[in-house]
Amino acid sequence: MTGPEPARTPDVDAAPTGDDTGFRSDAIDELVARIVAEEVAELRRGFASGAEFAVTRGGSSSEQMLHRLECASIESHLDRPSKWTEPHRRRLASNPAYRIPLPALITRRVAGDLSGVRSCKVCWPNPTGGEPRPLRRLSARSLGPQHVGHVLARPDGQSIGTIVRWGARTGTDLFGVEHDEIEIVTSTGIETVGPDDQVTIWDLPTDEQAIRRKAQLVQRLAGDGSAG
Repeated sequence: MTGPEPARTPDVDAAPTGDDTGFRSDAIDELVARIVAEEVAELRRGFASGAEFAVTRGGSSSEQMLHRLECASIESHLDRPSKWTEPHRRRLASNPAYRIPLPALITRRVAGDLSGVRSCKVCWPNPTGGEPRPLRRLSARSLGPQHVGHVLARPDGQSIGTIVRWGARTGTDLFGVEHDEIEIVTSTGIETVGPDDQVTIWDLPTDEQAIRRKAQLVQRLAGDGSAG
């Protein structure tokens, strides 16, 4: 008969099982809190250095994408506490060296020198000023409240002004024949088109959305240093 096995000291490298789940959960909570504090501190340093852009990685470590800092698609990447979900915590429990990729916050100069990095189609980072604008074409009758604040453009992307309002009306041509038309009021003038005519807008966040996200960004990365 053999004696009892020696007691084993709980180790974060092992997967949580049985009665030691509570201990391991506390240990992981403490480790996550330290990691998040380090991540937030790194983001704050980048922001304080004048960063305007962020580089994120995709499914492959070689896939990188450039975003404006206020881009909606990276908002969750900057909220580090929410990134550490249960699946990530389990991986951390089995490997304390595991980390979730952290966006690299960079300046415009650094962004302009990057090569082999894709540009986000949501925010159009355009650090060099020479990238084509993301355009969207739709019929004039399809304009809705969600398009107020977007830039109305020529087919080649040249701005006509920011959409202020629009409305349907009845017009008369040179021969006195009445027809329906859409009057679009922009920040620079008035454009009149037919309901079925195609109009072009910059498929980007409105100025109001961008300003709101920038304010949220300042609150998150230029605050008092808390992880939240």
